[in-house]
Amino acid sequence: MINRNAKRSNRKLTDAERRRINALRRQVEAERPEILQKARAFKKAHAAAAAQLHEAFVLLKAERRSLGISLAELRKRTGIGQSALSRLENDAEANPTITTLARVAEALGKRIVIQLVEKPQS
Repeated sequence: MINRNAKRSNRKLTDAERRRINALRRQVEAERPEILQKARAFKKAHAAAAAQLHEAFVLLKAERRSLGISLAELRKRTGIGQSALSRLENDAEANPTITTLARVAEALGKRIVIQLVEKPQS
């Protein structure tokens, strides 16, 4: 194993470099509230979408159970690992793709239908 030690450089900034860096810092600080607002909106939208995907897997799990199909059998039908299927069914933080949902639905004799509906007014 090679042991590498980084060498520090203590080059002094020129006045022009210092002014440019300070201007960039002011610009970032000025844009910070807008960036944070956009990030919070994105996080909220992502959480809502993730909840809907989890809800879809809850429905698929209920259907699997009502058909008497085990996770092992579902693994054979889908080619998706049993532990991954279990995680998708039980972990609210799981992030399945539409393709994965469709594969599981197909294995259960169902199909996924996607609809666009009006968003409730908040």
